[in-house]
Amino acid sequence: MSTMSTSAGMSYVEIGVGDAERSLDFYRGTLGLRRAAEAPEPAAAGTHWLDADGALVKLVEMSAAERASEADDLQRGMRHFGLRVGDVFRQAERLRAAGVKFTVEPTAAVGGVNLAFFRDPDGTLLEIIDGHLDYHSVVTPELADHERRLAEARPAGAGPVFDHVAVTVADLDATLAYYRDTLGFPVIGRLVHDQDPRGFVIDYLRAGPAVLEVFSFTAPTRPAPEEDDGRRGLRAIGLAADEGLARVDPDGVPLRRVARAPR
Repeated sequence: MSTMSTSAGMSYVEIGVGDAERSLDFYRGTLGLRRAAEAPEPAAAGTHWLDADGALVKLVEMSAAERASEADDLQRGMRHFGLRVGDVFRQAERLRAAGVKFTVEPTAAVGGVNLAFFRDPDGTLLEIIDGHLDYHSVVTPELADHERRLAEARPAGAGPVFDHVAVTVADLDATLAYYRDTLGFPVIGRLVHDQDPRGFVIDYLRAGPAVLEVFSFTAPTRPAPEEDDGRRGLRAIGLAADEGLARVDPDGVPLRRVARAPR
């Protein structure tokens, strides 16, 4: 039996960028994130911390690296970084006016939410989402109800805040054994996308101030790329955990241990 960690949850998402000033202009100027007052790790050259309201975004300059690879739903590992807004359609108008081009235009989605996808200047896939999910099956009712109440209280004009990181996995049981049973992240609920020919479900785990979205497919998945210190795009998840934290998760997602979650 696994030993449960006293994890406080997700502290940050790490994103490799090619030009720090360009990315700061995008994440701060366009998206509206703030410079973090404090960071959970020692200062390092080329590293910039942004406060996304609850969890942080860590930008790491990788000037010699290639652009982030195009998203591949069936490739295991990190898929996208999600931000919650008050109204997807209103925020999309603002972002489009700032020059953002959408890979998925604002639309209603399974679960009763609205969403849209776009890329940062280095090709990292980002999502904005509004509303609250109507799960096909609820595992922890109090967490689902808490999400609903927060969504109902969020003003329509509210800008982006940290919501989730999404991963694709090969073995859902192994992933749940790690994140749920070892690190103590409870499952909120599940959505079943049976209209998709690849056949996939999404399990939503509460990871402290954020959510871990776990995609599992009936179609075969491909291994995650090997960890590369110079890669742009989504690079790692920072987790506040006292014990039980491996260097990578069961599907190769790099994990960084921090002493505590950001305030």
